[in-house]
Amino acid sequence: DKLYRLIEDAQAEGKSDIISFFSHGRAFAIQDPDRFREEIMPRFFRQTKLASFQRQLNLYGFRRITRGPDSGGYYHAMFVRSRPDLCSYMRRTKVRGQHGGTLNRDDPN
Repeated sequence: DKLYRLIEDAQAEGKSDIISFFSHGRAFAIQDPDRFREEIMPRFFRQTKLASFQRQLNLYGFRRITRGPDSGGYYHAMFVRSRPDLCSYMRRTKVRGQHGGTLNRDDPN
């Protein structure tokens, strides 16, 4: 939901040269990573490291597009322009080793 608002706000503010949906609306791209990190990330996130942002995308199930005209973009089946309602179906995967702040020493993994 936050990412959807981020992209929509960027478009409304004339900053679609930084981040935007592709014309088909099924994926998005960060066209200017430096400006994204400096101008957009601080307004929506506490951290401003692009690598951390990309890790969060991975944890939410986004896939990097590596071939074709959308190469470099990010895709998720439930992240579609004009369908913010689908974002509610997206779930963050749990990171191995995180136990809600407590460490279970009996857990071999």
